[in-house]
Amino acid sequence: MAFNVLDMKESTLFVASSNEQLKPKALTLAKKIKLPFAGNLESLKQQKKNFSGSSFLVVAENLIYLKKELSGTSKPIFCDFLKWDKESKKSNLIKTMRGLPKPSVIIDATAGLGKDALVLSSLVEKVILIEIVPWVSVLLEDGIKNSRDSLPDLMHTSVICSNAKKFLLGLKFKPDAIYLDPMFENTGKSKAKREVQALRDLTVQTDEEELFKVALKKAKDRVVVKRHKKAKNLGGIKPTFSLKGRVVRYDVYSLKLS
Repeated sequence: MAFNVLDMKESTLFVASSNEQLKPKALTLAKKIKLPFAGNLESLKQQKKNFSGSSFLVVAENLIYLKKELSGTSKPIFCDFLKWDKESKKSNLIKTMRGLPKPSVIIDATAGLGKDALVLSSLVEKVILIEIVPWVSVLLEDGIKNSRDSLPDLMHTSVICSNAKKFLLGLKFKPDAIYLDPMFENTGKSKAKREVQALRDLTVQTDEEELFKVALKKAKDRVVVKRHKKAKNLGGIKPTFSLKGRVVRYDVYSLKLS
């Protein structure tokens, strides 16, 4: 999923350390991603009124996570690849990549928290994740670092914090496949999972049509677009074929057949 860093409500998001000892590390991160540093999480809980409605990117001992508000009931949000791996089932996403040889390169141009990247990394030798929002990119990098020992497929997955369109236009090679997951609005009575909802609350989605058109020019074999099953085709372009699930549809654009 892609987000516009320029439109992000930075005043509602702060960097914090889980304890005083980690303050230097948190300060370094805050400067790197250009977000305000709020202080020690424990001391901040005594200032709830000053941070009402705010969220925090928390630097803990062995984890960086997102915390919505200062309530103790707010569970940490992070790239939990180990949990997602246990939950993984046969996915239509896997079917969209059938026919790609193992020594292929897939670019996930709208990485978000990277849950789909876990599936993609099991299929080919190299996956490149592009995420424009610096703090989301930090969560991605931290999640991969913490999971590589248990999930060796992630060893071949890299994260690049960049504007995806500019990155694709500057490529000196053609990736075998480009995957796009533009965030779609809630439809019907179903609610987004809390990780997705948190990203919606803190970022503004970019227009993906131009990125899609660039992807069609830059991919060697195919472009795969994740859509809500009721959504119109991205850019009004009819896919080669689609795979529909209960909520999600994958539109596959085969470039070898076009």
